[in-house]
Amino acid sequence: MNTLTQQAQLRQKLSARLEQLRTAQQKPQLDAIVTHCEINERQGVGILLQRIGEQNQDILTIRSHNLYDGVQDFGKFNFCLKHDSQNQFYILNRVSQTLKGHQIRRILSVPYFTDDVLSTIALKDLYDVPLCTYLMDDQNIYARNIPDRYIRELLAKSDLCLGISRELCQAYQQKYQVQFWWLPPVIPGKFIQPQSQLLSSDRLATQRGIIVGNIWSPAWLNRLRGLTRTTSIPLDWYGKPNRNWLKFEDHELQQDGITFRGYLPEAELVAPLRQAPYAVVPTGAGDDDDDRPEIAKLSLPSRISFITAAGNTPILVVGRRDSVAAKFVEEFEIGVVCSYDANEFQDAVEYLCSAQVQQIMRSRIAELASALSADGIGEWIWNSLAHGRPINTRFENLKPRHQNLTAANQRLPRFKQKLTDASVIITLNEVTEKHGTGALVNRIFAGTPRVFSIRSHNHYGADHQFGDVSIQLTQGSCTRHQAFQNILNALRGCTVARAFCVPYAPDDLISSIAVKELFNVPLGTYIMDDQNIVVKSIPDPLMLEFLSKCSVRFATHPELRDAYEAKYNLKFWLLPAIVQETLINRTLHQPKPELVASKTGVLIGSIWSKNWFEMLQQATQGANIHLDWFGHNQYYWLKESLESIRQKGITSHGILPEPELAEQLKSYPYVIVPTGTLDERDDRQELSRLSLPGRIIFVMATAGTPVIILGSPKTGAARFVQRFGIGTVCDYDAEQLRAAVEHVTTPTVQRQMREQALAAGPQFSAVGIRDWIWNSLAKGEPSDQRFEQLFPDLPDEVE
Repeated sequence: MNTLTQQAQLRQKLSARLEQLRTAQQKPQLDAIVTHCEINERQGVGILLQRIGEQNQDILTIRSHNLYDGVQDFGKFNFCLKHDSQNQFYILNRVSQTLKGHQIRRILSVPYFTDDVLSTIALKDLYDVPLCTYLMDDQNIYARNIPDRYIRELLAKSDLCLGISRELCQAYQQKYQVQFWWLPPVIPGKFIQPQSQLLSSDRLATQRGIIVGNIWSPAWLNRLRGLTRTTSIPLDWYGKPNRNWLKFEDHELQQDGITFRGYLPEAELVAPLRQAPYAVVPTGAGDDDDDRPEIAKLSLPSRISFITAAGNTPILVVGRRDSVAAKFVEEFEIGVVCSYDANEFQDAVEYLCSAQVQQIMRSRIAELASALSADGIGEWIWNSLAHGRPINTRFENLKPRHQNLTAANQRLPRFKQKLTDASVIITLNEVTEKHGTGALVNRIFAGTPRVFSIRSHNHYGADHQFGDVSIQLTQGSCTRHQAFQNILNALRGCTVARAFCVPYAPDDLISSIAVKELFNVPLGTYIMDDQNIVVKSIPDPLMLEFLSKCSVRFATHPELRDAYEAKYNLKFWLLPAIVQETLINRTLHQPKPELVASKTGVLIGSIWSKNWFEMLQQATQGANIHLDWFGHNQYYWLKESLESIRQKGITSHGILPEPELAEQLKSYPYVIVPTGTLDERDDRQELSRLSLPGRIIFVMATAGTPVIILGSPKTGAARFVQRFGIGTVCDYDAEQLRAAVEHVTTPTVQRQMREQALAAGPQFSAVGIRDWIWNSLAKGEPSDQRFEQLFPDLPDEVE
């Protein structure tokens, strides 16, 4: 082809493109909305998006799937684009050809699938217009439906990021270091019920509740059917679930106490909702069988806004206490939470159907309702997008106020469930994911029915999402008689089947002894950290009395077990810091070459000593290595800025959720764990000698990444790494650290350590651990020897 012909073809293409641009300029500018499926009344995302675009007809939508037979009556133009390739140029061309010259002025993306993200990125690249990303459900942290690299690019190109719950905003903000803002589900202003509507006593006496919308798991529905069947409490269900995967027969469901009423448009649903004493919102159970943790932990169901703002109806959340739905309901005191236990469910319904509770809760709901109005929400989003942040703090500052309530109605009667055959679990402080002990307690006892949780202190702002009933009870300097009376008062109306204590303070032991003596039940203990041998927090006489009353005693590792057995001449058994089954690694991974080349490792978890951290910084800087730090970085002793720390080779990334952290760890060539030196440099010898940081087991079981212990080879941490051959130990010395890094990054050593971690890791799975520990308590010894046989002897332990 000659030059003149090529130039002619180029002129033709340029002319055609200019014509397209002239045509496009004559077309109205459109708002592009990207989501996963048809925007209609049959699912919550569609309903919310209709509210957002209600006053705007100039809308073009792109979806990746047809889940409702292609039915959509929203927007001026709509396209279904499911990509056959993830090649950037292919997608750019496909999106460009599909839109055929439409003018786009701004973009709202609500992604659920990778194709949604890819289409959004293509739109942003093609049109270079403002982009708002609104995450309504998690698809990347607990659910792994969209790869990190695409979410990272999407958020980097977004001019405004919104999340449907505070928890979702916090999780994504922490992971991607991008500012998120809260936008809860909203409802049309015409449905708002600004005045509380009280029901007749006859209506309350029926105890007939309502379910609104979809139930997102067959397991959730089956558990709920069990409750209504056992208690004979009737429920009416209004919704249009996908019967292809949520299978049930209407007549069988009704025999179990749930009458399926089918779908009603919102305008018609308001009336039965306002006549219901309460609405049931099922969530996951929080145990090994929980099949939808991504919905429970990060998503705020849109039906909650409709139930409260339109129905003025109190809510009963059934399932996880740590679910977003449960936290929202308890924060605003507009309902209660119970587990999938028939007695608890019955107690909760009776409580909600009392006239006093109805009056107070409905007044609080009415006060909240106007804040959830969708009127003007479309313009709020677009104006916020134009500013790159919310134009006001309408949602960010949404908190319970109770301003319009009389003094007599400001305090709800306490919802205290009268548990039957309760499992009393005693801890030092809040059971929360914010610290290792809390996470481990939750992992071990998850799914235990009828848990009465007693803690002696609040150290995390009362963030405690554990137990069907929970109280904070400080025994302090009170007499033994008064301590027993305190326990009697707390457990009044309950019967107790068993008790378990994770002791850290004298109060924990005193409360445990009281439960044991008053109810004559088996008591077990799990010593996670020493508080008596090196650390002198618990006096010897009290510890001896407590241990003597325990039917079974556990410790996290052999060194801790042996120390307590030697001192008290009582048998202890092993229970290491087990790991969630879904995170267990069963594949041999290799580190990223670029991280190996740059000698970049990772530092995870909490830092328990100022001296350890200062020595770590000096060693890291001297060894000329870099560490990415994933963990808590706010300490009273840490006066140095994170930027100053970064300049010394340690970059802080904050706390990551465990699923994301496990994935990140697999890419690194080594993990650093600072421990004590057991000499004059060590300011926390009590932790060094007998503690085993759970993060070491987490790394071994979820990633297999080699571990470098800094400190003495005699610490529990060092001995664990040596015992399983998954790493090495060195002092806080730059040369030694550099040599340790060189050693573990040698290909043969790296592979060998990862293979040994791969062999040992699955044995630390938490699967079945709840039943194992309760069966062990009943037997007075481990129900099997899985952990006793797990720890191989070290050379100095062999006689």
